[in-house]
Amino acid sequence: MFFSTLFTLFGLGALCWILFNLAVYALPFAIGLTSGMYLYESGQGVFLSIIAGLFIGGFIAALGEFAFDRIRSVPLKLAIGLIYAVPARIAGFHAAKGLAEFGSAGAATITLLSWLGALVVSGTAWARVSGWSEVNALSDPHPHRSFDER
Repeated sequence: MFFSTLFTLFGLGALCWILFNLAVYALPFAIGLTSGMYLYESGQGVFLSIIAGLFIGGFIAALGEFAFDRIRSVPLKLAIGLIYAVPARIAGFHAAKGLAEFGSAGAATITLLSWLGALVVSGTAWARVSGWSEVNALSDPHPHRSFDER
């Protein structure tokens, strides 16, 4: 009985973690899934479709981080961050709403938890796309020194 409860909690936690990561990476996941499905429907085979979908989704995630890091224009950084954060916010809203409805709470509580989930997921998506580059640069006054010199 104890182990079944433990495994159930572990499984539920793992599913929530997977759901959160899929919501944070909503744009690369959707683009990778769409491209993989397109390749499969055009007759390219299952293996190639899966590999290409994973590659394209990873490329889109890396492209956003690279572009956010290299571009110095604040409006362009804002646009890139919004391109990644808005789909994550929508996915986070619906994921949190689905989880909140399991508890059979009132409509106001479900809406509040859904918006809170949307804010957390979109903030995490923005932070992952930005790579925390400015925070890390500001926290280390001597970024050119190695670990041995400190």
